[in-house]
Amino acid sequence: MLKRIYEGEIGKEVSDITWRRVLSTLRQKFDFKVEASNAEILVKRIGEFKRKYGTFSGRSEGFNERWKAFNHFYDIDKQFSGKGFLNTLANYLQIDIKDVPRSTKYYWFNKAEINYKASKVYESKDLALVAFIACKWAINKRKEVEQIRTITLTNQDE
Repeated sequence: MLKRIYEGEIGKEVSDITWRRVLSTLRQKFDFKVEASNAEILVKRIGEFKRKYGTFSGRSEGFNERWKAFNHFYDIDKQFSGKGFLNTLANYLQIDIKDVPRSTKYYWFNKAEINYKASKVYESKDLALVAFIACKWAINKRKEVEQIRTITLTNQDE
């Protein structure tokens, strides 16, 4: 039954091997139990995510933080203007939205297959994938800043 739900969300049948891989990832990343009361909800969400984003391995660096951002915006059931969402997202990711290049913001929306307009109103559920994508940028930016700090401290010690 869960396999059928997943297939319905992604819009195609999957082999038994692929389904076992999906289950394995769910167990590893989410402590997933087939008998759990939220099993259908999680499988549906993962299927929807895979359909929209195209990949779901759960193995990429920072995945847990990115998934947490996705779920945060998926679950809050609010509407945002494009600009309001970016400000809320920046606050959530603890970044300064002014530091994000304009083209990068458009890239986040484009990758999520959403046309960005500052004044357009969006459902938070629809913006969850934008948050997932933006979170990767924030993680990489933090790493970059940390590397610069390390280099600066190393140069000061010499």
